Amino acid sequence: MDTTVSRPIKILALILVIAGVAGIGSLKVLGKSSGDPSGTGTPSVAQIRARAHAATPTTTAAPAAKPARHAPASKPASKPKPVPARPKAQPKQRPTVAANGLPIVLADALRAHRIVVVSTFDPQSPTDAVSYAEARAGAADARVGFLGVSVLDDTIAAPLTAALPGGGLLPLPGTLVYRAPGTLIERVDGFADKDSIAALALNARTAPALTGPPAGTSTTTTPAPAVPPPATTP
Repeated sequence: MDTTVSRPIKILALILVIAGVAGIGSLKVLGKSSGDPSGTGTPSVAQIRARAHAATPTTTAAPAAKPARHAPASKPASKPKPVPARPKAQPKQRPTVAANGLPIVLADALRAHRIVVVSTFDPQSPTDAVSYAEARAGAADARVGFLGVSVLDDTIAAPLTAALPGGGLLPLPGTLVYRAPGTLIERVDGFADKDSIAALALNARTAPALTGPPAGTSTTTTPAPAVPPPATTP
């Protein structure tokens, strides 16, 4: 068998070799132009990072927030003007004299009791203190009202004096017996014991009014018992 290669075949083989070498050269050129320094076609780490960075979308920076507008400071509330204090109303003073001219305390007593025994006295006198005690005891025995009047208390003594029938001063000591609504029935000038006062108070329920100066049995001049002097220590 003839193994000799003909000349045309050798020429074809040479053309193929030249074409292959040219193809490999063109591949290298393409690799270099694409940024692959090795020319192998495999991207390097730097190329991968560059590609990833290029592929990452750039974030648009958010616009800076505008500074918040502070609300204008509210004006401090104006202090309320002090209201002038109203002057306190003074309590009305109760009248000391009733419509019938008698002291108001006696008029009140006559509204509570049909008969009232009034004892007039000087608080500085020991004798008047005895007369006061007897008049009070007599009123209690007769179960009638009682009122003690100091001649030093003008708010009571003055209108009581003015209301006496026939004028004059209050007996000192003394006893007056009144019947409601304000009628003087008996007057005793001087001291009277409790039994005498009780009898006068009981009789006053039906006795006529005293219209003038004391006279007859309406005036009692029984002397007051002597007050013993205080014991002295030897």
